[in-house]
Amino acid sequence: MTYDIAIIGTGPAGLEAAITAKVRNKNLILFGSKDSSVKVSKAHTVLNYLGLPNISGEEMQKAFLDHVSSMGIEITEEQITAVYAMGERFMIQGAVNMYEAKSVILATGVTAAKPYPNEEALLGRGVSYCATCDAALYKGKTAVVIAGSEREEAEADFLAEYAAHVYYIPLYREAVQVRDTK
Repeated sequence: MTYDIAIIGTGPAGLEAAITAKVRNKNLILFGSKDSSVKVSKAHTVLNYLGLPNISGEEMQKAFLDHVSSMGIEITEEQITAVYAMGERFMIQGAVNMYEAKSVILATGVTAAKPYPNEEALLGRGVSYCATCDAALYKGKTAVVIAGSEREEAEADFLAEYAAHVYYIPLYREAVQVRDTK
């Protein structure tokens, strides 16, 4: 069978792509975890998602998966190991099976190479990856931004509008310098 679209990833982007493909009557296959995204489920509170104000990550994850399920979209939990362009088609190699699709959407998210000690355990309980999403949760508190590039400077400045103090630790410079925004 040749699918119109193969979607790899079951985080918010992958699930939304699957819903959109289904609405457009595309024959699709969705690869990923039936539990969706660990990052979504561990979010303590989400304040800025349209239509789902002040929702926990677990509640948001359930809403996403319920929506997908209500549309008859199934999640294939086979790990994808490679995607090959074959002219007008793509061959998708799974751990067990091969699949064919006219187009492929990669919605695999971003993963840090190695987490800091206790980072995963504290995700959603003090550890966050998005100042725009979570700055309000740090109102009046002290926060630390560990930055891999200069792009995070703007995130730290935005976070400083809410937090009492923001310590900025740039990992992209030769000499690591800590900057206190207050």
